[in-house]
Amino acid sequence: MVPRVNSEHVFQVRPYIDELRGCAGLLLASAIGLTAGMTATLFYSLGAFIPPLQAEFGWSRGDISLAASLLTMAVFVTGTLAGRLCDRFGAALVGALSLLGYGLAVILMAVVVGDIVQFWVAYFVIAVLGVGSTPIVLVRPITTFFVRARGIALGIALTGAGIAGFWVPRLVAVVTEVYGWREAYMALAVIAILAAPVVWFGFRAIPARTATESSSGGRGISHGEARQTRVYWLLSLMALTMALGIAGVIVHLIPLFSDLGAGAVEAAKIASIIGISSVVGRLGIGVALDHIPCTQVSIGVMVLAAVGILLLWGFGLEYAVLATILIGLAAGAEIDLLAYLTVSFFGHGHYGAIYGWQYSVFALGYGFSPYLIGVLYGFSGAYQAPLLASALLLGCAALICLWLRKPALCR
Repeated sequence: MVPRVNSEHVFQVRPYIDELRGCAGLLLASAIGLTAGMTATLFYSLGAFIPPLQAEFGWSRGDISLAASLLTMAVFVTGTLAGRLCDRFGAALVGALSLLGYGLAVILMAVVVGDIVQFWVAYFVIAVLGVGSTPIVLVRPITTFFVRARGIALGIALTGAGIAGFWVPRLVAVVTEVYGWREAYMALAVIAILAAPVVWFGFRAIPARTATESSSGGRGISHGEARQTRVYWLLSLMALTMALGIAGVIVHLIPLFSDLGAGAVEAAKIASIIGISSVVGRLGIGVALDHIPCTQVSIGVMVLAAVGILLLWGFGLEYAVLATILIGLAAGAEIDLLAYLTVSFFGHGHYGAIYGWQYSVFALGYGFSPYLIGVLYGFSGAYQAPLLASALLLGCAALICLWLRKPALCR
């Protein structure tokens, strides 16, 4: 007997695969832009630059690290504007020019910086010029083109930012050792400049139907209308609590494991699991978003991350590997979730401006979370209180998801 073919299943799977296959160039351009972009390279490289900057100028770690907070402040101030420019002029132009401007600004900083104030100002200005090389702009075409495979497409593209955590510190360390820290900054700048034409040509090759939808405004409401909704502000609060709950723990993992009794090498090995877990999280959760209601996926991710943090709080090194994996799943999916929720609730007509605000709020929380964890640690003398606070913040993010009504565009 010949088995019957489920034509409905074939109909669902074929367009899903066709979307991915038909726009592979767009995904590649987005991933390359994100891995070379401002937030990925400057965040992942700052730790590697601290020793040589201390050695040459005598700046403290705290003074150098303040540059990251200024960077996030710049993104917070300019993120919505970058999104509006993207809505008006397109992701290809804004993304490519931002990568180019970011690269040239980094080269200038490497040449002229000589004191800590110049360093701080340089990071702020670089962030303003490079804000168009963040997910605010570089995932815009993906949210527009992809429908059935939007979740996995976002996961694939944003994997580029996760991969930066692997290659950026290594490149900086090698170039600094051989040539110097100024040359290491220039190497990052050259990579960003080379990525600019990739983004330009990759995004310009978007299929005609997408360009038509984008030029006509597409579905969705304006940013002004979005600000009048309860969902807009709930999403902002979720972005803030999610970032505050996860970022500080990730930054402090190695000193946390050291305090719990792990040696330096062991602590680094356990913490490095988060990189692999974040890539798996982006891809796996991307697939889940395409088949499960996005609010349910978001709640699940927050709960898993909170459980991971509570494992460290309650059991220390005993479940450190499992805890790091669970935390990494959230670290690899928070931006994806925010992008998916934004387009699901508000459509893609004014997606850039709306997501620009949501991402800016997220970046603000991400930048200040490590500092707040450090302050709590200073008061208590241990990581117990910071871990508990982080888990509670992620729990709040999950509760906020419960208050979000199911969007019409969300599966």
